[in-house]
Amino acid sequence: MRPLALALLALLVVPVAAAGKEPNARVRVLWNSKPDDVRAGGTWDARLSVLQGPGGSYGGKARPVIVVTDVARRAERRVPMIVDVPPNTFRATVAFPRAGLYEVAVAGFDPGDPARFTDIGPPVRIEPAPPPAAAAANATAASWPWALVVGATIAALLAGGWSIQRVRARATG
Repeated sequence: MRPLALALLALLVVPVAAAGKEPNARVRVLWNSKPDDVRAGGTWDARLSVLQGPGGSYGGKARPVIVVTDVARRAERRVPMIVDVPPNTFRATVAFPRAGLYEVAVAGFDPGDPARFTDIGPPVRIEPAPPPAAAAANATAASWPWALVVGATIAALLAGGWSIQRVRARATG
């Protein structure tokens, strides 16, 4: 009785596993990165995976495109993606030139429905770039510890050279 039950269970599991490999199984997008903490003038390293079926990989020939829409201006930009990790993970560098709200979506990922798109979620808020004075202050503050390290290194080298000269002078004198 037990072998018969195992055989019936195996027959039930096989069609479910095969569904992930069907060419007409549902295609979906998994966002691997989001444009968090991107400021005006910055870029987002967009990455996503296209999956087919209940978790299977995607083997299609379609090339996804990131669609960025400035909500205030209704201006749309399309940024083509390239293969990052074959066959189903893609990447693109997306620029956000100004502060504001942006709708972010992907299109062109489903060969069975080329017009289909999937958004990343609610509109993304891009904050203004920091003022130049604050950026300069941060750069000065960041370079200060390195100046101290370089200065201390130079002082140590000079002291070491002076000590060697004293030892040589005693040895010859």
